[in-house]
Parts: sequence; structure tokens; C-alpha cells
Amino acid sequence: MLRTATIIAFASMLSAPALAGDGPKRLSIDFTGGIRPDMAGLGSTISQDGTLDTADSTIANTLYNTDKALMSDQSNATIWANSDRTDSIFKMMGAEPMLGGSMLGVELGSRIRYELDDLVKFPLFIQSGVHFSQRISGGYQERTLGDIAEADDLMLLFAINQLDPADYSGGTMINQYDASWMEVPVTLGIKVPLKKRPYSFAYGSFGASYFSGGFSVEMDVDEVYANVLATHLDVDALTITNYSPGAVSDTIAFNMTGIGLNYGLGVQAGTKSGVAFFAELNSSGAAKTVYGTNMKTETKQLLTALSSEALAQSDPEWFDTLAFPVLATGATFRTGVRVYFF
Repeated sequence: MLRTATIIAFASMLSAPALAGDGPKRLSIDFTGGIRPDMAGLGSTISQDGTLDTADSTIANTLYNTDKALMSDQSNATIWANSDRTDSIFKMMGAEPMLGGSMLGVELGSRIRYELDDLVKFPLFIQSGVHFSQRISGGYQERTLGDIAEADDLMLLFAINQLDPADYSGGTMINQYDASWMEVPVTLGIKVPLKKRPYSFAYGSFGASYFSGGFSVEMDVDEVYANVLATHLDVDALTITNYSPGAVSDTIAFNMTGIGLNYGLGVQAGTKSGVAFFAELNSSGAAKTVYGTNMKTETKQLLTALSSEALAQSDPEWFDTLAFPVLATGATFRTGVRVYFF
């Protein structure tokens, strides 16, 4: 029944007259959709660079070649490929990592447009609306450490410090990046009619957009992986010192509000009934460096310990906040339907 009613309603919309007297209707509403690749511009961070350096003296860096708290896909894939084939003790990863890749998003929105032909005697239009962007895939990473700590060459060092090497082997860390935001554009545009077909023209527009939203990183670090990140090794002094707070599960969000420019080019094909289908290229965005949301105590301790042993000793919650640039953008390519009312 619902499907039948929807079909009838859509057919009625298509068949409804769109001409008021002898003139075309000027007020319309559209519904748009688009794809947003590399949401928040984090593709290079996730896939190639990573972020949050680990100190050279950590077991993570010294034994497992883990120089970032948030490792990149490239580093994870490289370390795994070489760990898997080696016959030496340097099996730095114990399982094939999950590679997240950059975040792919979808954008859905709606706008109201008024065409100014009758008011200014020129083919201009103004429009405003709202677009929502949300990640739909990508950004998930999972890595499992190898068992270098249990190598014969290191057993004595752990024994001297009364530590169990099994507590430093095989830990797992999971990261999930996410992103979403809202865009409210206000634009002025100009139309070029196409072959005198009703509601058919090419158009260009320029304006400003308000953005609100950002991205987040969820970290799920088990106790063994946290040990590796937060423990410092001094081979010369034969000391191993663990500053780990234990397992950590936390989500840090980076949100912004800002104003940016928008501009675009499009083409639409209409019918006498006042329904038009369009496709357009869009460029819009805003960027700002912001501080993240409050972190849990154990997160502060872990980030402090992995960054510096001196800080871990004297100020274990020194890493109180993080800053990161947030980039919010509209979809590059949009398609949709526009319905004229009057």
C-alpha cells in the first residue's frame, strides 16, 4: 500500500500544471545527493602519515617500529609484509592489519530557490538550504603486535626488571575515524536557457556557506598494547619502566563552526509539469584548527607516557588536550530533482 501510494503521489507531482497563467513558476525546492570523498581531508593522515609521535625510548618505537600512536595504513602494511616473511626475531606484527583508507561520505540536502527574472528582468536566482554530510565507509584500523618482547635476547632484561614479556606481546589497538557536518549555503546565481525548453538551463552560482561539525577518533587500546606504548626501555642502564594506565577506550572529537565560500556550475533539464532534474559541480568549504573534546584520565596518562618519559615521571596527565585542523566541505558533484511550485 505504501509503495502504491508513493507511486501515485509522484505521478501526480509530475502531471501537476506548473504554469501560473502564461508565465513559468519561479519558486522551487530541490532534493540533492552527492558523494564526499576524503572527508575532513584526513586521507593522508590515515593512509600515509599517521599522527601522535611515540618517544624513541618506548618499547613501541624501540622493538616494534611503532613511531606513532595512530599508525598509517602504509606503515602498517609495510611492517606486516616484512614481519610475516622474516625468519628472524623481528616479527613486529602478529596478524594482518585492517587498513581503513580515507573516509568516504554521502551528502543529502534540500534547497529553496527563487528565480528573479520577473523582478529584475534578468535571469538571476537566489537560493538557500541545508546539506548534511556523513561518513559511510573507511577510517577503520586494527593492528596486532608481534612477539619480539619474548625473544631470547630480551628475556633476561625483562627478568631483571621483574616483568613478564608476555605482557608486551600480541596487544591490539583499534581506531575508528568518523566525520559529519552540516552546511547551510546562501547563493546568488545566473541562468542560461537551453533551447527554450521549460525549466531547462545551465547555471552558475556564488555565495557563502555556514558549516558546523567535524570529525572524531575512537581509540580502543587493550592492556598489552598500552604497556608497549607507555613503557620506556634503557638498554644501557638495563631498566624497563612501565607508566601505562592500563586499557584505554576513548573517543576524541574535533568540532568547528565557520563561514566559507561556495561556487558551482550546473545544468538542469525540465518538463512542462515543473519538475527538473539537474547535475552540478560544487566547491565549498571552511577550515579551522580546534581543540578536541575532553579526554578520559587514562587517555591523558597514555598520551603523556608515550610522548616523554620525563613528563610521565613528573606530570603524568600533562597531555590534557589535543589540537587538530578540521576541514569541512560540500560534495564535489551533486545530482537531484527540483520541483517548481509557483
